[in-house]
Amino acid sequence: MKTYVSFFILLTILISSCGSSNTTEESCTKTIIVQYGFTIRTPFGTTIIPEITQEVDCDFPEPTVAQSVEQLPRLQQFSYEIILINVTPDTGNNTSRVEYSVRLNNLSDEDVKGIPYITTRINNQSFTTAGPNNSGCTELQANSSCVLNYSAEESLNIGMITEFNIENVEYLIYNSL
Repeated sequence: MKTYVSFFILLTILISSCGSSNTTEESCTKTIIVQYGFTIRTPFGTTIIPEITQEVDCDFPEPTVAQSVEQLPRLQQFSYEIILINVTPDTGNNTSRVEYSVRLNNLSDEDVKGIPYITTRINNQSFTTAGPNNSGCTELQANSSCVLNYSAEESLNIGMITEFNIENVEYLIYNSL
């Protein structure tokens, strides 16, 4: 009988020590969203802002729910220079061509990510659209410049361009670096 009691006590100690070592060695982690992803579509292209996640310990506090943004903030210390505007009303191929280059100047001491918005007047109608996203101007370093280039050819069946002007350029910020 003494052997059975000793065996039972030894077995109980062995099981309890194995069970407790597994629970203390495991670490608990969870994934949180640091930046939500979104897509901006314009007639000139699509800009995709990816979702950014991070793995943290389970006791890490839950992030606060982001408020919806009705309008992105504008870069206040900003200027622009129109370098080139070239309009060809009839290229001879039943198309018209518009080309422009604009230098965007970040006059602030902060690096920013954003979207240039350009207001143009075409044949007495104003349009505001995001600038082309192929120029690399979605990030502006502090006190630096970037040149935004645009070139497009449209069918004359859509309409002939008789007048083209750049009225305004703004830089909307979606993230400070």
